[in-house]
Amino acid sequence: IDEKWFYMTKKTETYYLHPMEEDPLRTCQSKNYIGKVMFLAAMARPRFDNEGKKVFSGKIGIFPFVTMQTAKKRSKNIEVGTLEIKPITSVKRENIKSFLIEKVIPKIHEMWLEEDSRKTIFIQQDNA
Repeated sequence: IDEKWFYMTKKTETYYLHPMEEDPLRTCQSKNYIGKVMFLAAMARPRFDNEGKKVFSGKIGIFPFVTMQTAKKRSKNIEVGTLEIKPITSVKRENIKSFLIEKVIPKIHEMWLEEDSRKTIFIQQDNA
């Protein structure tokens, strides 16, 4: 597994538009304060059968560190009680542990091959 930060949008973007097209809407308030989201990527080595055919690609999943929260106040963009996705800005050990238990390990069991079902799962973090 590996963790990686990504910006939600770029500071400057180039668009090639038709003269009749409108400019795309930017959703951040300022280009100097672009939000970031951390993702947890899980992968394994690919598995092949005896004929060399790929049985398992090794891709397990990419999981964003976000929470679903209800809007507490009404604004011009959102009504009270509407669910919105908020990034977890401070990712701690508890967050990573809960993600491993709730998302990564069930996904590994779902994709696990039958011939390896009795083997132990070793989870190695980046550079460990």
